[in-house]
Parts: sequence; C-alpha cells; structure tokens
Amino acid sequence: MKSMMIKLADYEKELASVNKELELLPEGRLSKKGSFYYQVTKEKKTGITKNKKIIRELCRKRYLQTRKKLLNNNILATSTALKKIENTASGEIIDSFPSTYKQLSRDYFYHPSMEKWLQEDYDKNLYRMEDLKFSSNNGIKLRSKSEVFIANQLESYHLPYRYDTAIKLGSKTIYTDFIIKNPYTGKIILWEHFGALHLADYERQMNDKMDLYLKAGYIPFETIIYTFESDSKNPKRLKYLIETVILGE
Repeated sequence: MKSMMIKLADYEKELASVNKELELLPEGRLSKKGSFYYQVTKEKKTGITKNKKIIRELCRKRYLQTRKKLLNNNILATSTALKKIENTASGEIIDSFPSTYKQLSRDYFYHPSMEKWLQEDYDKNLYRMEDLKFSSNNGIKLRSKSEVFIANQLESYHLPYRYDTAIKLGSKTIYTDFIIKNPYTGKIILWEHFGALHLADYERQMNDKMDLYLKAGYIPFETIIYTFESDSKNPKRLKYLIETVILGE
C-alpha cells in the first residue's frame, strides 16, 4: 500500500512537470502534406518545413500530451485502487488484533521456516577479520560505517539477516553483504552495498558481481537490493527499500 502511495505521488509530481513544460510549447499541432510540414492552429495553417525548432517543439508537445493522458489515467486508477486496498503491513495487522494476541512476542507470528533459519550455521567471510571494527545497534560486527547504517535500519524493523555470507552462484562462490529473511512470509532477499567506487578496478568487480547475480536469477529490486554510498546516508531511501522490496508493504 505504501509503495502505491509513493507511486501516486510520483505520478502527480510528473504530471505537474509535464503541465509546466506544455505551457511553454507553441500552439497547435504538426501536420504534413507531401514533403511539407505545417503548424495547424484554430486560426491558421503555417508552413514550417524549414523551421526545425518548431517541428521539434510540436513533436515534443504531442509526446507530452499523450504522456499527460496516461498519467491522469494512472492517477485515477491508483487513487481508486488505494480506496479499495487493505493495508497488509505485518506490524499493523498484528496491532489490529485483540490484546490476547498482540501482547505476545512478534516471533509467535513468524513463518514456520524462521526458527530453523535462525539456528542454522552458515559460511561467513573469514578474510581480514580485523576489518570488522564497526558495530550495529545489536552488536553485529561489520566492515564499514555504511553497512552499519543498513544493518541498523534492518534491525529497527526486526528483520533477521546474515552478514558477509557465502553464496553459490553457478560455479562460483561469493560473499553477499546481507541475506535477509522476511520473518512473516519466509521470503529471502539479498542486499549488496557498493561503497568503494572511488577505488581502482572496483567498478569492474561490481559489474562482474551484478552479472553473476543476474545469471543466477536474482532480479534487481525484486530479489536483490543494490545500494551505493549516497543511499546509505539517506534513511528515507533505506526505509523505502526495506518496506517495498523486503516487506512488500
């Protein structure tokens, strides 16, 4: 539901931008007869074959007019859907229960696979353990301050995660920054943070890693999240990713 509200706001913001640009474009529409182009208004028909600027502006106008119509349709459809959609946020569902239920620990409502997942051993990255000098709010040791921001947001939503964990992608084994499990649905989401693009050769390694994930069937922002340094310093961006991709709210 929250993702739909954000989408609605995006549509409305773009519509305002489209309307503003349309006000600056010339009157009328583009017409063609033979090899000649014309600007057609209610009052007259003007030859503009040699005026590429006007032709370009009228083409842009037609595109924006069509986009405006589609945006208005989407705004209407989304607004109508929002009136009918029930909120499926897990926390709000539990908060709506009688006190007999909601006074219990949240783990009583977890997916059946959660207990096993939380107790399982998994392969951690043992390379340069001395770099694990940053701590999340829950005391998890991490390799960077940016990863701490991500971990703290996950912990604030009570989302269990594994950090710097081995995962098999085809014939290769790599280490994923975070593997998160939605405790209510059992859905697994991977999260890779790329925070060292300033280092030589890092971008190539990043692209190679993304390619491995894609070939293994991980779809960006559906089953895997990618973030960069600017994202880690933006709490609203991190919350949006958690609520829409991991929690699906």
